[in-house]
Order: sequence, then C-alpha cells, then structure tokens
Amino acid sequence: MIQQTTATLKLTRDVRTTSPVVLCAADESYAMPLAVTLHSAVSHLSAGEQLHVVLLDGGISESSWSGIRETLAGLPITVDVIRPDLDLVNDLSVSHHISHSAYLRLLADQLLPSWIDKVIYLDSDLLVLDDLCQLWQMDVGDNYCLAAVDISCPFVDAPTFVKQARGLNRSGQPNGTDQTDKESPSPRSVPFVGALTPIPNWRELGIDGASHYFNSGVMVLNLKRWRSENISQRLFECLRANRRHVWCWDQYALNVVFAGQWGQLPARWNQGTHVHEYPNADQAPIAPDQFVEMRDNPAIMHYTTEYKPWNFRPFHPERQRFYQHLDQTAFSQWRPEDPGFQFGDWWTFNIVQLIRGWTVSYRKWFSFRHVGR
Repeated sequence: MIQQTTATLKLTRDVRTTSPVVLCAADESYAMPLAVTLHSAVSHLSAGEQLHVVLLDGGISESSWSGIRETLAGLPITVDVIRPDLDLVNDLSVSHHISHSAYLRLLADQLLPSWIDKVIYLDSDLLVLDDLCQLWQMDVGDNYCLAAVDISCPFVDAPTFVKQARGLNRSGQPNGTDQTDKESPSPRSVPFVGALTPIPNWRELGIDGASHYFNSGVMVLNLKRWRSENISQRLFECLRANRRHVWCWDQYALNVVFAGQWGQLPARWNQGTHVHEYPNADQAPIAPDQFVEMRDNPAIMHYTTEYKPWNFRPFHPERQRFYQHLDQTAFSQWRPEDPGFQFGDWWTFNIVQLIRGWTVSYRKWFSFRHVGR
C-alpha cells in the first residue's frame, strides 16, 4: 500500500514498531534503483514481518511510481510518501551523481512523526541481502546514529591515523605507543583509500584526525536524540558555515556534528564499491575479519561512486547481481542502451584510472620514506 501526502506524514500508531521502519529519499534518476532496493529488502525479511517505509520524494514521475507500485504489490510492505519543499536544500552544493535529494535525510527528525524514536535510513542504490530486522534490533544507545565505516575514506585524516597507529608523534618521531596488531585497521591500507582527508578542516573543528569516518548510505538514526538537540538545524548550519570545506555532501555535516558520538555497525551492513580496491584483508582499513565479512558476505551491497550498475559501461564488479534483482521488479529486462563510442567518456575513465594508479604508487613511496613500512 502506498499512501501519498505533501509535506508532513500522518503515519498512524498502529504501525508495529517491532518491525523495521525505513526512511528513503529519491528523485526520478533513482526511481528504478529504489524499486530494486525496496524489493530486495522486503524479500529478505523474516517470515511474518512487514516493512514500513517512509519515502521522501524529490521528484519521481508518475510513470516511475507506476513501476514501483507494481513491483511492491502483494508484498508485506507499506510506503508513505512525503514531498518535502526542495527549497530547503536547493542552495547546497551538488555534483556528479548527487542531487539535492541527498540532503533530505537530514530532515528526518522534522518529517517523521514524533512517536517514532528511531528509523533505518537506506540510500536508493542498494541491494539488501539480509534481514533488516537484525539491523532494526541493534541498540543505538545514546549515539546519534549507527553507521559503518566508509571503506573508501575510512579515516578523518589518514596520515594522522598512520602516525598514531605506528606510535609516531606529529613530527614523525616514535612516542612508544605503537598500536599496530592483527585485530586493528592496517596502516598499509592508506595507499588504496579513495580520499585521505574527507573533512579537510578537521583541526579547526577540533575533531580527532585518526578517528573513523562513516558512510551515510545506511544508518540507524536516533530520532529521539535528534529532536532533543535540534539536529537538523545544526546539520544545515554546519553545511552553510563550512561551504568551502564540504566534501561528499551530507556526509560532511553528519561526520562533523556526530564526531565521537556515533556507533559502528558491522562492516557487512554497508559494503561500498571501494572494498574491491584493497589487495587483501591484511591491507584493509578495518579489522581483517570485518573486511572479509564485508567483501564476501555483505548484508547490504552499496553501489557507491558515480559508476552505477545501471549505466552502460560495466565498471562495477557486481553489476550482473543488480540486474538479477532488477528482473524481479516491474522494470524486468530493462537494460541501458549502448551510447556508442564517446571520446569524452573514454578519456575521463582512462585518465581517472591513470591518476588512481599513480596515486597508489606515490602514496606507497611516501609512506615508505616518511613513516616506514
């Protein structure tokens, strides 16, 4: 059942909050992937459970809505639709595959009914491969949220992490506190990370540079604490006050405002595409056992980066798995058209690969020369 409203939600209290309540946000460009995300989620629920979804509609067409309705018909899922005022976020920066709908999650405490104390937030480019009831039952405690370390940019400042892990002070001299062991993230992972410093002004903000940085595509949100501390307002104030430092859109504000006050989900609950860039578990930026679970047994597969599996070029190693799930929806047999050879796309992709290879080599050399193996 899909119920549509305008700016506020009148979700009735007969919703069983023992079953997962999920928040999503999408616009037209993510409507088809959203259908895949929701279908995969409901397909992996425990017997007798129901999924309750609140969708923040950033501009989904009626034809796409028709496909979503057909996909979910007869399944144990309810969808309540809110159409927020996009003027609330239109001044914020967007780029690549990200639209202003990415910022709508930051309004969760304002848009959901006050009696819903927590919600699972899911991006619309996911495959859910395990029972969301497990995620729903995790205790958020006093944290603002539970989230998984971002496998692409796992540290607030990777060089600071390396120095701290290897027992070096800011000047690179030994301080007798070497923290490297087989149960910890490996400093040898740093040449392969996607971004060294996702919060570029971390020093000015008073954040620990060696601390972990999380991905906002899968979160369990503590709405009770959000409301008591007016978190939406603080998140938007952070984005606007730090415009020139914002990287990775909503994630910047979430990691800044929640620094030191978020709980880690097991890594398998948000497998980012960058997991395939690390040579092995011993060179991973998370504990080796967590890395292996994320890589080989993901509970949620997250198609991060701009190279999505529904694009024509086969950049993603799990592209076919997406189509296997797509073919269980109303969009079955849809495939992207071959755009033919486009020099601009070819040039961009190959230059990116060249820069990536050079970057890894340079970081290995730098790490060896300045902070040891």
